[in-house]
Amino acid sequence: MTQNKISGTTYFWLFVSLLIAYILGLLVPLMDEDASHHANIALHMVQHHDYVNLVDDLGKDYLDKPHLHFWLAALSFNIFGVNDIAYKIPSFLMTLVAIYATYRLAKLLYNQQTGLLAALVVASAQAEFLANNDVRMDALLMSGIIIATWQLVEAAYFQKWYNYVFAALGLAIGFTTKGMIGFVMPCVSLFFLLLYQRNWKRMFDWRWIIVLILWAVFISPCVYCYYLQYDLHPEKVVRGMRNVSGVKFILWNQNFERLEGKHWGKGHKDYFFFFHTALWAFLPWCLLTYYAFFDRIAFLFRTRFAYVKKAEMLTVGTIIIIFAIISSSGYQLPHYLNVLFPIFAVLTAGHIINKAEEHDEKALKISLYIQYFVAGVILFLLVLLNLWCFPVKSVVMAILALVVLGVLIYAILTKNAVLQKIVVVSALTASLTNVLLNGNVYMQLLNNYQAGITMAKTVKDKHIPVDAIYNYGFHSSSFNFHARHLATEISADSIQSRIASKKTVWLFMSDDTKKVFDKGTIKADTAYSAINYGITRLTPKFLNPATREQTLEKQWLVKVSPEAATASAAK
Repeated sequence: MTQNKISGTTYFWLFVSLLIAYILGLLVPLMDEDASHHANIALHMVQHHDYVNLVDDLGKDYLDKPHLHFWLAALSFNIFGVNDIAYKIPSFLMTLVAIYATYRLAKLLYNQQTGLLAALVVASAQAEFLANNDVRMDALLMSGIIIATWQLVEAAYFQKWYNYVFAALGLAIGFTTKGMIGFVMPCVSLFFLLLYQRNWKRMFDWRWIIVLILWAVFISPCVYCYYLQYDLHPEKVVRGMRNVSGVKFILWNQNFERLEGKHWGKGHKDYFFFFHTALWAFLPWCLLTYYAFFDRIAFLFRTRFAYVKKAEMLTVGTIIIIFAIISSSGYQLPHYLNVLFPIFAVLTAGHIINKAEEHDEKALKISLYIQYFVAGVILFLLVLLNLWCFPVKSVVMAILALVVLGVLIYAILTKNAVLQKIVVVSALTASLTNVLLNGNVYMQLLNNYQAGITMAKTVKDKHIPVDAIYNYGFHSSSFNFHARHLATEISADSIQSRIASKKTVWLFMSDDTKKVFDKGTIKADTAYSAINYGITRLTPKFLNPATREQTLEKQWLVKVSPEAATASAAK
């Protein structure tokens, strides 16, 4: 069968189906730990009108990531108000830019069809949906890296003045989001592009110095803020360290802390961690990406690394180097892989389109069967999650999911070219997955099993004054954010002092702390509780409705008033 080009109309509707899933992700409340924690740093900026110092929701100096993510979130809060959607908007918008940049890079290296498919591949990657739901730095970092890579490659080809400016800007976005990885990775990509082409003239072009100078200018606000927060205050004790140089940290130390596991703990180093992480993170394309990678390596060896027009080593070279770096890290997390998603997408799309242009029906059919297998496994898991673990309750979500499923089944049964089936089945599988995850599963998880959100609703419904709320041996980032109050820690002596001053105190505490509190001399007159589970670490016991209750704990909001204390003393 002739492999006709996939029409623009088909791509348009596939992107629309993915966009629906992304929009549903914007509506999901923030998860505890990193997302809520980062949102609270931006909230501190807004509430204290302090955009220089990075301070977390415990009032501690935050020495880890640079400023850009927090600045953009704070800007969004000032425009749209402090809410979950406002926090996610900057990452979502930058993801759209990253998708476009991936299209332009793939088009530059191959052709327009490859560009369109590469954009679709990166847009439908599973962990990219998660990066726009459980928002940390990942979407922003990935965007800066792919913008810089695209512009560096374009500068190597066309030498337009604006390429150097935007390349420096992309490098600066990456750096001011998460440090030197945002600078190093695009440079690695450029190196392998020019190395494969033996383009020594461009590799040693003096104009790259302009990019370096502009990059230094663009990152200077962030570096200066680190200087103001730390270098001017050597008396600060941060993570047990004194005389901290913020400038040295952000330009040098930060890059090696996680590689060494320093200050983050060293677990068992798994050199294959990211190989198996990609199996879920880059669904539904992961197996095709492996196929494309080893096929490209075989091609390079067959051609003895001689330059072949419309072939490239940028993708495989970058993947090998970055994999080596992150796999040797003493501190490994799945989202480290996100920076490679656009490169994965370009490689995978180039592989698929090349096979179509070469009329390699065997390779295309193998790819289709692989995608059928992946789609089958995903659909099986979706049935378990949405009919057994967390049955769909929203009629709208049920109808939307059935519509996408119906189109997916139609695409499988219709006699279309193999190329079109590969693309359509894969994209619709990703869309269906995340319509159900964002529209049903995450909504139930966060609204029913994340106590911080439930407690924040209680504060609003019961008109509890937030200024009277304190942490008592425990804190929840999601509670602080959704209550719009960065609660501070309070001691038993301070509680007694406030009671003596006729002030009511509300205490946020864990179930274990509550048990100890009930045995003490301070008595409460009102207590609200909410069930909680650490949903970032789902277990079979929690997913099973029959055993779920055994995994749950409670968090408490306890009122201690002068009247209750007086009555307790009288007894």
